[in-house]
Amino acid sequence: MVDSEGRRFSYVAFTDTDYGGLLFLNNRLFGVVSKRDALAFYSCRGYVSATQHYWASDASDWIDSLMKVTTPETHVTLKFTSKTTMQRVDEATGNPMLSTINSLVNIGTNPFSIFRTLNMSRNKLEEQQNYDKTLQALNNLIPGDSESKLAKIVRPEDVSFTSNGIVMAYPSFLQDFYVNDGKVKVQQQPSFYQLSHRHAAIFYIRNMHWDKCNPQNWRQAIPTDWKSPEPDEQKSSGIAAGKMSKK
Repeated sequence: MVDSEGRRFSYVAFTDTDYGGLLFLNNRLFGVVSKRDALAFYSCRGYVSATQHYWASDASDWIDSLMKVTTPETHVTLKFTSKTTMQRVDEATGNPMLSTINSLVNIGTNPFSIFRTLNMSRNKLEEQQNYDKTLQALNNLIPGDSESKLAKIVRPEDVSFTSNGIVMAYPSFLQDFYVNDGKVKVQQQPSFYQLSHRHAAIFYIRNMHWDKCNPQNWRQAIPTDWKSPEPDEQKSSGIAAGKMSKK
């Protein structure tokens, strides 16, 4: 995000490292966030987006509060568990392009079957190439870019209007853009707009004090007896889907 002073903030949260998250200021590491704070920050913003208004309407207040609980660091070493690698393998085996390859292997010698299979493969390849091209263009955007530049890349899949801006949502690209005064102020990954409306359970924490979910008190929202869940528990509860970055 970019604040009123022109400062650029980036924040990324993790599920399987010693740190909960990293905060960057003007493309430099500002510090680290604990696992407890990262989870509270994540869940509270999801709750607010689901029940009140999109969290980025108050982005500056949220980031200011996050800065206050961030431990300053100039460098960190991130150690990921082997489970992350296995998840990537699972994602790879679910790649639709693999089904295309399998079809090519088993098309047989029927000329009509060959034609249909090759035609479907070409269409899938073109769709994938167009998707990758659009995704790259979206990823190249930075806070401060114009709404027009964003809209020219691809029309938003959904739009939500707030009192002081609009949310341009791209669920299929896992991104949201919060626009104010014709400028992109916040870029959010994953799409909180989609998650808060369709998969709000991903923000759930047992015995959470949801009434404290605001920029001033979100740290007090998480229960005092909260303990960092084991990786298997994270995956089963949906917390593992909470890797995010916000520019």
